[in-house]
Amino acid sequence: MKGISATPTFEGFVGMTQHVLTNARQQHWKTKVDAVHRALGEFYDAASDSLDTLVEAYQGREGIIDVPEVPFHKESDPIMMIRTLRRYIDENRDMLCHYREIQNLLDEFLAKIDKTLYRLENLS
Repeated sequence: MKGISATPTFEGFVGMTQHVLTNARQQHWKTKVDAVHRALGEFYDAASDSLDTLVEAYQGREGIIDVPEVPFHKESDPIMMIRTLRRYIDENRDMLCHYREIQNLLDEFLAKIDKTLYRLENLS
């Protein structure tokens, strides 16, 4: 993504994910390819709900978090953008959170990413 990086913390993950979700919604609205439209729409809805569950569960353990403000940069390649988020999670997973139940929710979130990448790369 265009210069977007996040600290390897749970708060950084949330900020980066919000950036990806905002871009996914905008790309969903402007694409002319039905398969991309559907994949990004379902990703936005599912990942938004999943992120909400993750944040609320994390805050149940740690208290209210302060999510960093990420300057908005319009992205043009949804696959690259979602792959970047996937890579960030893979590389920083152990620093994001060590609670097993939060890790399980993170796995569910990653499954949504994987499903979306499959649909964007193979069904579009």
